[in-house]
Amino acid sequence: MARIKIKGNANSLASLFADIKRKNDADGEASLLNSVIDLTATEGKVNNMIDYQKKADDANRLKEEMNEQKTKMAKEIINDIKQIRDLLKAHYPNDIKKLGAWGFIIDEVSKKTEEEPV
Repeated sequence: MARIKIKGNANSLASLFADIKRKNDADGEASLLNSVIDLTATEGKVNNMIDYQKKADDANRLKEEMNEQKTKMAKEIINDIKQIRDLLKAHYPNDIKKLGAWGFIIDEVSKKTEEEPV
């Protein structure tokens, strides 16, 4: 027996519903769906779904833009903090541990300090 697949994404559902509605309208009063399904209600749901999809797409674009701005800002802040670190290291060349009072984590084990990735 053949299977009828229904794709669940918004564009596919909207397209399929448009085809169903077109066939229903073409059949008019003789349509099998008239006495069983309220296509007007389903059409409202489809329109709402499309609106939600547009809003979700806009939100995703905004999220990407905000993440790019956040990453850019984090890089700038890292550079600023490196300058602060370097200034403090120059001021306390013989007592680097004093940078701990400024919030820096002092790694006495490794020779090279690694910054955390952004």
